[in-house]
Amino acid sequence: MTIPNPRAPWAAAVLALGLALPSSGQPRAGWPGGPQRGATALRAGQYEDAEAAYRADSDAPGARAGLAETLRLQGRYREALASLERGADPTSAVDELLARARIQMEIGDGAAAEDTLRALLESGSPGEADLRAETWLGLLEFRRGRPEAGLSRLDGVIDAYNASPGRIYGARELSAVGQAAAALGFQSPGLFQDALRVFDEAAALDPEDPEPRLLAAELLLRKFNTAEALESIGAVLRKNPHHPRALFLMAQVQDRQRGTLAPGLDGSDALVEALAVNPRFPPARALEIQRLLERDRLDEARSRAAAAAAELPRSPEILAALGAVHFLAAEAEALAGVEGRFREQWAGDPGLDLALGSAAERQRRYREAAARARAALQRRPDSVAAGRLLGLNLLRLGEMQDGRRILEATFARDPYDALVKNTLDLLDELDGFRTVSAPPFEFVLPALEAELLHPYLEEISREALESFRRRYGFAPQGTVRIEIYDRSADFSVRTVGITGIGAHGVCFGNVIAMESPSAREIGSYHWASTLWHELAHTVAMGLTDNRVPRWFTEGLSMLEERRRFGDGAGLAFLAALRDGRLLDVAHLNDGFVRPTWPGQVAVSYYHASLVLEHIERHHGFTAIRGMLDGYRLGLDSGEVIEDTLGMDAEALNHSVNGMIEARFGAAARGLAESASGAAGEPHPPTPPRERGAEALLAAAAAAPDNFVLQLRAGIALYETGRDDEALDHLERARQLAPEYGGADGPLRYVSLLHERAERSGAAVSTLTEHLARVPAAYDDWLRLASMHTANGNHDGAAAALSSAIEAYPMLTEPHEQLAEAAAARGYSELEVRERQTALATRPADRAEALYRLARAHSRAGDRSAARRRVLEALEIAPTFDAALRLLLELRNES
Repeated sequence: MTIPNPRAPWAAAVLALGLALPSSGQPRAGWPGGPQRGATALRAGQYEDAEAAYRADSDAPGARAGLAETLRLQGRYREALASLERGADPTSAVDELLARARIQMEIGDGAAAEDTLRALLESGSPGEADLRAETWLGLLEFRRGRPEAGLSRLDGVIDAYNASPGRIYGARELSAVGQAAAALGFQSPGLFQDALRVFDEAAALDPEDPEPRLLAAELLLRKFNTAEALESIGAVLRKNPHHPRALFLMAQVQDRQRGTLAPGLDGSDALVEALAVNPRFPPARALEIQRLLERDRLDEARSRAAAAAAELPRSPEILAALGAVHFLAAEAEALAGVEGRFREQWAGDPGLDLALGSAAERQRRYREAAARARAALQRRPDSVAAGRLLGLNLLRLGEMQDGRRILEATFARDPYDALVKNTLDLLDELDGFRTVSAPPFEFVLPALEAELLHPYLEEISREALESFRRRYGFAPQGTVRIEIYDRSADFSVRTVGITGIGAHGVCFGNVIAMESPSAREIGSYHWASTLWHELAHTVAMGLTDNRVPRWFTEGLSMLEERRRFGDGAGLAFLAALRDGRLLDVAHLNDGFVRPTWPGQVAVSYYHASLVLEHIERHHGFTAIRGMLDGYRLGLDSGEVIEDTLGMDAEALNHSVNGMIEARFGAAARGLAESASGAAGEPHPPTPPRERGAEALLAAAAAAPDNFVLQLRAGIALYETGRDDEALDHLERARQLAPEYGGADGPLRYVSLLHERAERSGAAVSTLTEHLARVPAAYDDWLRLASMHTANGNHDGAAAALSSAIEAYPMLTEPHEQLAEAAAARGYSELEVRERQTALATRPADRAEALYRLARAHSRAGDRSAARRRVLEALEIAPTFDAALRLLLELRNES
């Protein structure tokens, strides 16, 4: 799976479209012009110095435009407009009118901006302003509901540019040509290529001007080419680290990284920096409101949106953000009022519907997202963003044909949109998958894995659904579609449209996508618990009409997963508790949607499940059901907690913290008793090689309450054969952190010590206890099965082998062993299934596997199937004695 790179084929497209390169010659004066002292400070983002310089030379040509730009970048819009009201030097009149129009557009005063631009064009001003004014006016006409006029005007910009091959252009003029080309790209996708080419030309012409690089970054971000966008943004911020628009674009990049759980996240937030420079910048304020809604902070979002709309009542970005608040709060009358205000100013702009659809999508309300995307397409049928939003959400609803049709139409308008292209590539791959109908389920499986995986997927799915029916009284409406991907990149594209997501499964409601066991290394991924987890999401989303917040549904799924498969606390959770980084209940959503440190999402899963475990233990399961009912009615988390539990979120948090301290506090505090006391996951330094285990033992002796050191000392002693000493340290580690869920848990090594000392019963019990904390430990399940078999406990062996298959079913060994255990107990149906699956793993000796399957069919009384299979074995190995004897037996019996 590849993400298209819009820059790659451009060189060939430029001449075909006829866009002329600027002729050589001396470029015009660079941005921003005016007195040099003010211009130098402005370029560096030293706004206070720039303002002082421009005011000191206020009568100099270009000073008023430079001052207005300085004030605009700080969000001092009224002052900026006022600075342009006085009579201007004739040589600066054009620049000042353009500066006025730009400010009016930024604050959303579209009508005033149109008047300003028309006045400039009708004034007979020098021609260098025409391209900028024409482009901006054309873009406004599109957004304000006159698309024919806008289209004609933007076409005129391209024609004027192509008709003047000898003209020397400035960087801002070239940028305007690029804007026009980008806006017309829906008609001819090659224009997207030309737009970036022109932006590059403009940036080369005036390296100090941030405008062409920011326009290029915006276009690249719209195509989801984040890496190249980041290069352009970085180039601007290196010259001016306080540029609000560049910081805003950087914040968008950071959000994408967080959305895919990208590694290496730190606590920096470019949005905070952008708003510190310009607290009124409309796109940044809208993003701030969006983030609050994602974090389940509706009241705070409402307050911020209302304040922003009071300051800038015509801004389309702010009106759209305010509309999203009212939409998610189910405030229909207030939403209608915002829609009226938006349509009055921006009749041709789909931005409000896109904002509402995106808000619904982020809350997993996919049907509402699709409805708003349809409305956006009705307003702007050429909108790629609307087509993408509609197509992807139809796919999430399981409406595969309609979703594909919409995305294909969108791709025809813009083949450089990475999300659309990647998704269509994925749908092409899905055409080769096998679909297995097993109502209420539909399994979509890689063709080579379908025979192997389907029996276990269906078994776990039915078991989960029955468990949830008993507990929640839930039955899904319609078909539950479960898609399995044998490549992590394909799963990632299905989830977020691009590769690189750090997750194993996702639930859209009645549609679940997850990785195949073959997509990950053995022991790193437990497919059965992932499926159980995602089906629990189907329940929570179905019971709440998809209104359950992220923290609650993830916590509930994790709790159900732990209840069925077991799980334990990881070092990251203990370290977060040690460092005071666990979020309070009121802000648990932040850990999922706004992680600020690596590993926070995984910690939040476990933490949220502990919160719900505590609620169920102290308030009963009816409280969990009551909370789900509250979310379905549209209540927020604070209201749900108060209505259901009779306490506020702060009191619940206090109670939960008491439970966490009692269970995990000592283990967490003990981690600090070493040189690894800094924030983060604890990893004590490795002792020098020449000192070996003795240095580790000395460190463990100096920190008797440090779980990690005791564990590592025990492992080192086990590996050197000092078993009695090893057992002491491992038992100490076990006492310090009894709920630790790492694959290297102390009980694993305690069981190995017991096994080495031939204490069979103790080895089995300690390994069983370890596996209750680490269900993905495939090799340990096989070891437990071998112990049970040696003890004659065939039922225990069968249970352990079944658990091994739930951890990783792709290898032959557990299926053959489970078939043997089933045969020993006379479970013929289970034996046949496991022999069939062993065959589906493509074993090295296929003839032997066919023969064993034939034997299983014979024992099950299905002689016809037995004959078919033994004949298949003999086709591969005609002299296979055991198979020949079985065939003779079958013939004699018939």
